[in-house]
Amino acid sequence: MTALSFMTRLGFARLYSNEEIAATMRQFYAVGLTVGILVTLPFALGAFSRHPWIQAWLWVFLSIWITRALHWDGWADIWDGWGSCAQGERFWQIVKDSNVGAFGAIAMVIGILGQTLLAHELFQLGHWQVLIFAPIAGRVAAVTIGGLGEAPEASRQGRLFLQGATNSTILVQTLLAAITGILLCGILPTLYTTLLCICMLWSYLRVAKVQGGINGDFLGATVIGGELIAMLAYFI
Repeated sequence: MTALSFMTRLGFARLYSNEEIAATMRQFYAVGLTVGILVTLPFALGAFSRHPWIQAWLWVFLSIWITRALHWDGWADIWDGWGSCAQGERFWQIVKDSNVGAFGAIAMVIGILGQTLLAHELFQLGHWQVLIFAPIAGRVAAVTIGGLGEAPEASRQGRLFLQGATNSTILVQTLLAAITGILLCGILPTLYTTLLCICMLWSYLRVAKVQGGINGDFLGATVIGGELIAMLAYFI
């Protein structure tokens, strides 16, 4: 419930201890599975079955609504910071700025348009089960980068999450994601998802090394990137 309340609209809002927040990293797979099922189930049951474009648009809308656009915020922020070519304190000022810059706007267009196009293709083929796996892949990738990165000194909330990304947490959730991916998508799409996620994590960690660590925005950007990768990998 702590993980759901922070990452979605499904939990109950209240104050949580540092230990509880850190422990939510063990539930990222479960949150991804819950989100994937809830936003995909209406269409799996036949809603708008003759209109895959409408299904795709509603799938993206529901995924944004149920998560309060939490991860999209990080996706736009990291793109703004990366696109600015700034380093150090200036980079973090841009990332934490509530205003969206040109690169953040471009990222939102690429991300939302990409998810809509990919979801349309999946609905048109009748392979909606991939859309259950995509939120899982994104959140497990976020757990992984949390365990591989270090939080900057100024990051408080991000540091709490990273503390929960232990080696055992990463291992268990990666295995669960791999099994789920094979069952829902097949071996090759799961393999391609893994390889592309490794490339994404390597890219983010390169930026983090230059900038002195990762924060919650990096985790959010990883979630969105992982979702896009899982959907795209199915077509490879």
